[in-house]
Amino acid sequence: MYMFKSLVIALALTITTITAVAQTSTSRITGRVTDSKQASVAGATVTVTNEATNVSQTQTTTEAGVYAFESLPVGNYTVTVEQNGFKKFQKTGNPLEVNTPLTIDIVMEVGQVNEVVTVQGGMEQLQTANATIGNVVEQKAIETLPLNGRNPLTLLLLEPGVVQRSFGGAGSGVHVNGSRDRAYNVTIDGIEANESSVPNPVSNLYRINPDNVQEFKVTTNNATAEEGRNSGASISIATRSGTSEFHGTGFYFLRNEALNSNEWYANAQKAPKPMIRMGQFGFEMGGPIKKDKTFFFGSYQYNRVDFTQPIDQTFGFPTVYTNEARNGIFRYFVPDPANPLIIGGSTITRNSTLLVNPSTGALLVPLCATPTSLRCVRTYDIKAGTNNTQGRPLDTTVASLLTAYPSPNNFAAAGDGLNTATYAWNPPTAIRGPSFNVRIDHNFNQNNSIFGRYLWSDYNTLKGDPLNGRPQVYPNNPALGEVFRRTSNLALGYRRVINPRVVNELTVGYGRFGFLFTQGEANPAWPDVPPYDFNNLSEPYINTPRTARWVTTPQVLDNLSWVHGAHVFRGGLNFRFYRHVDQRGQPGGINVTPSVTFSQTTRPPFLGTTGNSGFTAPLNINSTDQTLLGNMINNLYGLPASMTQVFISNLTDNAFLPFKIGDKVTLYAEKHNLDQYNFFFQDEWKVKPNLTINYGARWEVNPPANTSPQANVYVAASPIAGTPLPANPVVNQPGAVSFVPAKHWYEGDFNWAIGPRFGLAYSPEFKSGLLNSFFGGSNKSVIRLGYGIAFDTISSFQVTAAAGRIPGLVQSCTTSYSTTTSSFSSITAGCVNSPDINKTVAGGFPTQLPPPSVRPLSLITPPQQLRTNSPPITVFAPKMQLPTVHEWNASWQRELPWGLVMQAAYIGRRGEHLFMAYDINQVNPDSIIPSFLIMQQNRAKGCTPSGTGCPAGVTGLTPPLLGQLQTQGGLSATAAASFLNSSTTTSELDINGAGSFARRIEDNTLGLKLRPNQQFALITYLDNSGDSNYHAAQFTLRRRFSSGLGLSMAYTYGKSIDNQSVDPVGASSGGGLSTTNSRTPTDIRNFREERARSDFDRTHVFTAASVWEVPVGRGQRFLNGASGVVNQILGGWTINTIYTQMSGEPFAVR
Repeated sequence: MYMFKSLVIALALTITTITAVAQTSTSRITGRVTDSKQASVAGATVTVTNEATNVSQTQTTTEAGVYAFESLPVGNYTVTVEQNGFKKFQKTGNPLEVNTPLTIDIVMEVGQVNEVVTVQGGMEQLQTANATIGNVVEQKAIETLPLNGRNPLTLLLLEPGVVQRSFGGAGSGVHVNGSRDRAYNVTIDGIEANESSVPNPVSNLYRINPDNVQEFKVTTNNATAEEGRNSGASISIATRSGTSEFHGTGFYFLRNEALNSNEWYANAQKAPKPMIRMGQFGFEMGGPIKKDKTFFFGSYQYNRVDFTQPIDQTFGFPTVYTNEARNGIFRYFVPDPANPLIIGGSTITRNSTLLVNPSTGALLVPLCATPTSLRCVRTYDIKAGTNNTQGRPLDTTVASLLTAYPSPNNFAAAGDGLNTATYAWNPPTAIRGPSFNVRIDHNFNQNNSIFGRYLWSDYNTLKGDPLNGRPQVYPNNPALGEVFRRTSNLALGYRRVINPRVVNELTVGYGRFGFLFTQGEANPAWPDVPPYDFNNLSEPYINTPRTARWVTTPQVLDNLSWVHGAHVFRGGLNFRFYRHVDQRGQPGGINVTPSVTFSQTTRPPFLGTTGNSGFTAPLNINSTDQTLLGNMINNLYGLPASMTQVFISNLTDNAFLPFKIGDKVTLYAEKHNLDQYNFFFQDEWKVKPNLTINYGARWEVNPPANTSPQANVYVAASPIAGTPLPANPVVNQPGAVSFVPAKHWYEGDFNWAIGPRFGLAYSPEFKSGLLNSFFGGSNKSVIRLGYGIAFDTISSFQVTAAAGRIPGLVQSCTTSYSTTTSSFSSITAGCVNSPDINKTVAGGFPTQLPPPSVRPLSLITPPQQLRTNSPPITVFAPKMQLPTVHEWNASWQRELPWGLVMQAAYIGRRGEHLFMAYDINQVNPDSIIPSFLIMQQNRAKGCTPSGTGCPAGVTGLTPPLLGQLQTQGGLSATAAASFLNSSTTTSELDINGAGSFARRIEDNTLGLKLRPNQQFALITYLDNSGDSNYHAAQFTLRRRFSSGLGLSMAYTYGKSIDNQSVDPVGASSGGGLSTTNSRTPTDIRNFREERARSDFDRTHVFTAASVWEVPVGRGQRFLNGASGVVNQILGGWTINTIYTQMSGEPFAVR
């Protein structure tokens, strides 16, 4: 590997001297100079001048008449051509757009040089330089179209082939032409601007806004070799520069709930209108520092947003005790079987919200007059001596905690209405934070120029984190979390004209973002937050520590172009060095904080049960209501039922760490390094004035990720699933698979990913006839064909998911109340119990356990466990591949009257070796299916599943599984029969639930070996089994903004098919797998069954947007001579629209 890196670096140094444009925010002007007979004019002097800064560049045409000005800042340019024997040609007002070559072919007229032919330019209507599919979102659209949050990147959603997921859909929510949700590359002035841990093309990490963005280019299919990485959308953002004139703007944008109607659901709940007060204010300013030499631009924006949101939308309805229950009075309904109570068509047999007024909680049925009354509500005082036979005192610590809970105000939405209800309200949230942008451009001379640009922002969510379900649960309580986001992005560029035909552009910089989700740290009492999880109550606190990530990406780009004959050669390099620092109290999605529960099932309070707490059971109470009462007794008397805590280890010191030392909480922290070395070469060959061929290739080197400290990197020494299991598996004995130290989390050949790109653009020139009418005259149409191979990369969060779940990194310890000993007498093997474990909460029950005595490295061969006791794990396939995507397109562009351009395109895409995640430890029921079928037959005959208890004259069959559970599983005959004949089993037999039945076998015995690996429960396995296809017809009609009108319409008719629709592993790093989730394969032994329409597939998508300057006021059609006041009031108005209509997503029942 060292030799390979040396080769890469050496080659990189070579390329910088001979080659270039990887993805930057510049562009180029190219063209061909000919005479009236289409003969090339060699040696003509061509000058381009930036009309905003008056900076000029000059070169001469090649022998083929070709010129090319590379790496130019975007803006309007004047092109001038001079040559002896010809009139001077000058074309003004030529807009150059980011990463979109501008082709200006020039026909010279015979004459004297002092004669000037001046042409007014305009937007190039047709793209004749390549076959990429995409669009430039121009500044006018960015400035005027309605943008939620003033985020220009949301305009991506108007492009053809782009679909949005429905609310709640898996992934980031945006897919382009059948791509995965993370297959994007966003750059600002060429520098990394992705949320590289969980990419999302519209997340706008760096808080760009309409005031500091010049424009941005969106490429959605077959990007050229220079445009970069990834198979989905490539988004190149160009920031604004200063000009030769001073200009500035101040702004204030306002939203207020006074302008809104109440939402339907809030009205139905008779809830107040949610508050929303959004203020965004700031300014932008730019101009010259030194005339025609140095220019500046700066912008500032501050976000001040205050809003409320119904608690049920972010947290669910929180449950609180009624005033009676808080004082120890439990109420329960006693039915009269002879005279049932029916309310609203429902027969009431136990506590119900129908028994109380939904707003006040007042009883709608009477209290029982006597202890034997029926069809009424009885009371049970948990403090009374007849009920509390041991005279226990109420727990003062618990009572103190309950003072933070409000009285309920809604008795219908949650709880039983009599003892528990909800507090419904709209918790507040605040968003605060400034963002600013500073840019300096300086031209030393015509051949040397530099720029520097710096973006910085804070965007903090305060008073709660509703997006992640962590609001303020009750008034006057701390939020369950806040979010602090800080980003910065630096770009430094140097453009060098080596000679008129060779230009080099060097850009260096970095992108950095940090996300801190404070969770429990938002509580001023942190870290002394109680660990109590009361049954049937919603706590207004959490003791979970922070989750934080900081990703810094230094980057170097170097691009060089060379104009030679009819060719424009370009090549370059782009090196990114991702450094992802992850710090959290939930490695691998496993919460490491202590948790104390009060379940009455584990610690029974009522007399008549073993290990009870001495309380008399009420008479005639429904079992569900009695469970609620039992939990209430344990809660109010501070009688814990169990305590669980997960400890993080220090693998270097081979020791588990305490939850906290003093006021410091132990956190998992690692740094993951992902390096990317990308190179490209490309030739734009102007074969003829109306034919351009663009070909090239990208070479991407993406070494496997590594981690600091490397001592934390462990991988399976043998296949995680497939290694033969022990002949006679025994709980807590070493399992089949051991883990060993490694350099990387995965291996593979990532050094030779070479993706060719090809494009052809042909402009037909039919002089007359039907084809002339169809294609138009010269340069009125272009036919384009393109093909390319692109590669997608592994995101750093996928590495985090695997790193957070290695054996030995964490150890779970659980101690529970034993009814046999009436105490906490046991704890997980290798763990240590507290000497205070048998006390009440007020009496000193521990809030944390001592660290385990077991050594972490002793767990790198995890023991065998029953499925319910086994930990989860996330692993990569030992040999990974880069996802490879083939893209192709055929399109026809046609210039129409009134400045309109129509495009019809066919888009194709084939994804191979895409990332996929699945549970490779899925239980295999094949061996028990014969017994399962016999049990179903027995049940159909009226027998028990085990074949006994049959009706007279019927003989049941004994399923082989009955004996296997005894001989292989070690169960007694009674236990085996009880398992087969249980009510759960009969339910599974009735619904053909063989898989669920097999899982329960693994919950009770290891002997049948139904799991491939009995050391773990869920094994999230990341490999390259994903596959996809996409085909679409796309139609667009556009008019670039001019003469007061801009228009964009797009329609896509497409279909996407795959076997998994989103990249695996979510931001929680828990894997994102469940039995019902769309990313979870039903049967890992048959991936063909997963092949179907993509989760995000929408057959029809139509979008439209328009910008219309109302022609009223000075310089307009109406009121052209209006006075200043009239002009200010009536002039300058625009009408802007955005419209989207799309068909629904596929729906599948699992």
